[in-house]
Amino acid sequence: MSTLTQAFLSILRRRVRVDAWPARVQRELEREQYRSELLVTAVQLLVVAVLAMLYALTPPGFSPDAPIRAVPLGLTLFAAAAFVRLYLAVTGQLQRWMVGTTVVTEMAVLIFVIWAYHLQYEQPAPFSLKCTEFAYVFILIALRTLRFEPVWVVLSGLTAAAGWLALLAYALTHAHGNAVTWDYVTSLRSTQIHFGGELDKVLAIVATTAVLALALARARHFVILSVSGQQAVTDLSMFFDDPVADRITRSDVPAMPGQADMREATIVFFDMRGFTEASRTLCVTDLVALLREYQQLIVPIIRSHGGSIDKFLGDGILASFGAVALDTRHAANALRAVDAVMRAVDDWRAARSLSGQKAPDVGAGIASGPVLFGVVGDGKRLEYTVIGDAVNLAAKLEKHNKAERTRAIAPHATYAQAVAQGYAGIRPTRLARSVSGVTGRVDVAVWVS
Repeated sequence: MSTLTQAFLSILRRRVRVDAWPARVQRELEREQYRSELLVTAVQLLVVAVLAMLYALTPPGFSPDAPIRAVPLGLTLFAAAAFVRLYLAVTGQLQRWMVGTTVVTEMAVLIFVIWAYHLQYEQPAPFSLKCTEFAYVFILIALRTLRFEPVWVVLSGLTAAAGWLALLAYALTHAHGNAVTWDYVTSLRSTQIHFGGELDKVLAIVATTAVLALALARARHFVILSVSGQQAVTDLSMFFDDPVADRITRSDVPAMPGQADMREATIVFFDMRGFTEASRTLCVTDLVALLREYQQLIVPIIRSHGGSIDKFLGDGILASFGAVALDTRHAANALRAVDAVMRAVDDWRAARSLSGQKAPDVGAGIASGPVLFGVVGDGKRLEYTVIGDAVNLAAKLEKHNKAERTRAIAPHATYAQAVAQGYAGIRPTRLARSVSGVTGRVDVAVWVS
């Protein structure tokens, strides 16, 4: 099996695997290919402009009455093809078969220019095979790598190889006298054809095409993996806060149960009051809308104060400050977030009441202390979460709001720590409160209605 055949099979196998990727990954790749097509066209037009300028500045080396001017004609045809492709791409009309047609056309134009050189310089047909513009064949093939589709590199290379063989056949059939020599030096000094040299050119085209196509197939595979990975990171950011998603995706080792860091942090439990009653009276659509409004109201406030969402618990939200990333003002930031949430909830409730909708309140429980932030699970289903007495205490204090008739509660120690960290809010303190599930009595700072 030839190298080129193997290249084709490898490319086809990779294409099958690519087509199995999710549609959104393929759409992102198609958008990148569209941008690449614009880049290819821009580079080609730039090359045309540079060559046209050089041609204009270079004295002609042929007779003024030559039957054809190969370079101006070739550049005009090439530019026309490029502009047509650019128009089709910009207007969204560029189909795959059109791309293939332009790939063949642009290489055919180059081969035509090379063929026309013997007419321009009024030389025998084999003269075209000595044309230095042969080097531009490789430039056209290389430009096709910018689209990240190996098939166009292969098509360009095969067109070039076929075109050069056609030039060779034309030279042999239209040569005068002894057109072939096996003397290499003689072939360089004359228009005689050296089969070995021409075979080298064709082999160089084929080998370059195969190498570029195979390299591009591998690069394309990694690009797709990268795009898919970026999509996964985007998806993760919808389920995790950005710091957690970054921790998962940038970790040097795979996530495993038991990986954890001990941090000094503040935990806040938010809970919507009256949600159970609302779930009995509201239709599913209105209930989901209520929950969405509530979460969209609170979550941005938490994040704007440096907090992270650990999890959503139905109508509850577990947030942490200083657990995901070190924060020397975690208590102050947590209490500022609670203040901001309460103000926002007041406005939200007022707006809903005016429109005749249910307007449930929100309660919060806050606690500070050492927590473990890390991975839990059974190895197949993992979760990043916070564990510690502060988590349990915050949950219990949130429930204790009902007994105290308050909106939010924090241990006095947490409040004092927040004040030491720059928190300026003044919160009443209630001494020696008995909290269900907590051993001993607790001094608490409260947010009253």
